[in-house]
Order: sequence, then C-alpha cells, then structure tokens
Amino acid sequence: MSDEENEVDEVTDEERQQIAQHFLLSSPPGQFHEVLSDVKKLLPEGLIGEPLAAGIARAFNSKTNKVVTTPGGAKVPICAAGELDPTRYVDPKSGQSYALDHLSLKTVEDSTPSNQDASLENERAALQSALDAYVVSRFVCEDAAGGAYAKDGKIVAVVSGERPNLRNFWSGRWGSTWTIQLSGGQATISGDMKVHAHYFEDGNVQLQTSKPIPATTIPYSSEAEFAEQVIARISAAEGELQTALEEMYASMNEETFRAMRRIMPVKRTKMEWNVNAVRMNKQVRK
Repeated sequence: MSDEENEVDEVTDEERQQIAQHFLLSSPPGQFHEVLSDVKKLLPEGLIGEPLAAGIARAFNSKTNKVVTTPGGAKVPICAAGELDPTRYVDPKSGQSYALDHLSLKTVEDSTPSNQDASLENERAALQSALDAYVVSRFVCEDAAGGAYAKDGKIVAVVSGERPNLRNFWSGRWGSTWTIQLSGGQATISGDMKVHAHYFEDGNVQLQTSKPIPATTIPYSSEAEFAEQVIARISAAEGELQTALEEMYASMNEETFRAMRRIMPVKRTKMEWNVNAVRMNKQVRK
C-alpha cells in the first residue's frame, strides 16, 4: 500500500465541533454536563467555548423539553412554542416571561412581552390546569412538568419528566409533545412520545424509543370539556406505550435474548460442558 493510500485527511476544528455537538445532543438523561466535560478533555483547549456550549445546551434543552424552575417557583418544560428568543421564555402558568441560562438552568425575571395567541387563551389556560393535575398524578420525579402554549393559531401541550439517579448508575426521561388545532367546537390532536433510559453499572445500556400518534378529532362544548378530552387522549396514548414497554421487558428474556444467540456454535457441534472430557481432549492433543 502506497504512502498516499495510508494518508488520513486531517480533521478540521469545525468537524471536531460538529462531532462534539452530536455527542452532546445525544447525552443520556441528566448527564449533559458530564458529557460536556468529557468532550472538552478530548478536544484542543478552547475549541468548545462558552457561546458554543450554550448554543448546544439550548438545542438540547429544547429537544428534550428540559424542566426548569421559574423565578416564581413553578416547574415548566422548555419548548420552541414558549420561546421568545434564544434565552427568554414564557411561563405558561403565570403568563410572565423569564430569562434562562441554558448551561446552569438558572432563571431570572424578565419583562419581554408574551408572544402567545390571546384568542386561544381560555382553552390554553384550561388545558394548563388539567396538565398540572395530570403530571402530579402520573409522575413521581421532582423534575416533571406540563406546559400548554398557544402560538400560530394552535395549542401545543408538552409533558416532560426526568429522573437521574447517577449514584445508582441509571437515569430516565419521558416526554410527549401534542399539537392541537381548534375549529368549530372540534379539536384535532396529534402527538409524539419519546422515552430514553440509561443504565451504566459495569456497562452502558440505553433504550431510546419514540412513537408518533396520528391525528384524532374530538368534539367539545366548553373549555373544561376541551381540557378533559385532551388529557384523556394523552393519558390513553401514554398508557399504551408504557404497557407495551412493560410487555417487551417481560418477554425479552424468552424472545429477544434467545433470538440474539446461536442455537448451535459455528462448528455445528454442541458445547461440551463436562470438565473431565475437556481435560482429556487437551491431553490427547498433546
């Protein structure tokens, strides 16, 4: 092989940054800063500066609907529908805006005007109250919240919960986003659910799954009935996914793992587990 064929193209700093961003956006639940610290050690000093890290953190927080605590003490999920600009968001529970540091997740009060659709406020507010009750009844982790946002003529509902337990080598995140179009006493709702679990004691095992939910139209005659119907749809879909995951885990030992291993070794002969027979075989070979 010639020297030219052995040559490897030098990786540019821009390509290194793109690779680093891929790893960071794929961080397991509750481990963004751990991954960021490791990535920085692998790259030339200063290549991942504060502005770049903050930009990646913003994308990660929006992608995973990271739950933060507002200046008023409320738990809310980060999402594009509630974004005023890259560092300012609407609190769906109070209607006030707040500024967010994407790296530290600290929030401070802000006076930026809301960008929410006032014509949908009654339905949005009713759904927000219903989401708050739903999250309390379904999530046991502290970092869990629901948010209802009205923008561009539609309502977006977000449910997000994350539970990192790094001392015991596991973490998990559950999230769903729902888009609701209202027209003439009917609401058309579609959604997408995502689950990410990580277990890393003596290994590194991750589960990532997503499930799109097709559009369904539901009638309503009041804001309260609208909220009730939407929550019923969300509850049913999330319940189906959880049941499917539980059934998968129950059958994994008998079906998945068995399908992964060979019935017979490559040599097409059964393994001889008799210790004496193995020793005798070794002696004969000598």
